[in-house]
Amino acid sequence: GVRGGVAHIVSMTDGAVATSGDYRNYFELDGKRYSHTIDPKSGYPITHNLTSVSVIADSCAEADAWATAMMVLGDEKGLELANALDLAVYMVLNEGQTLKSSNSKAFGAYKGPNSEIPSAKEI
Repeated sequence: GVRGGVAHIVSMTDGAVATSGDYRNYFELDGKRYSHTIDPKSGYPITHNLTSVSVIADSCAEADAWATAMMVLGDEKGLELANALDLAVYMVLNEGQTLKSSNSKAFGAYKGPNSEIPSAKEI
């Protein structure tokens, strides 16, 4: 698992990487978990199981904006958009006691030499 540790190492020579997630910023009330990320369509915290998104882009500002947008969209819509726009995106999903990962096609170019990141496989 990735809890408390490094999930993967990426190989980069330029650009920036940013990660957005709710794994540190959330609260629980009456047994329900509330993310700090707000869906602008509903005005309420996001409710899907996407817990972390890392994006590689030309600038840190761009990577951060896309990472937050992907958190709002969720894994399915986010990955679809990332692939359509050729964005390098890595996602971690919380499935109960298990963390799973998925990544966009463009993220493959940044995989380190010893960094296996199989799409949608348990990490």
